[in-house]
Amino acid sequence: MNTTRRNDNMDDYDSLLKSMNGIVEQMQGLVNMAVVEYTPLMNDICSRKASQNEVGLLFDYIFSFLGDERMLQLFKHVCRHYFYTYPGLIHSYILDYRKEYDPESLKGTEYEYLLNENEELDI
Repeated sequence: MNTTRRNDNMDDYDSLLKSMNGIVEQMQGLVNMAVVEYTPLMNDICSRKASQNEVGLLFDYIFSFLGDERMLQLFKHVCRHYFYTYPGLIHSYILDYRKEYDPESLKGTEYEYLLNENEELDI
């Protein structure tokens, strides 16, 4: 009986992994589409002087894709281009990126408090 139960658990685990593989493949496809779609927009925004609102909206749109190295490089390119034009905006998005994707980089800095912001809101 114990062996049967273990086999059932392994079957369930295998089924879960197969279903997750499909999800992962779909997510990777979405990221690939985002890179294709946003690359020209990022290049365009760096070829002219865009408004602060336009840069911020573009960052909002791409933020959830910044876990991908290609999107991160596009983000960095725009940040470098507009750093001196809109320093407050760029600083804010860089901190948001660090909080979401690289929280270790905030530890021991003056921005470490950002790591606890969500906990304080869950009162």
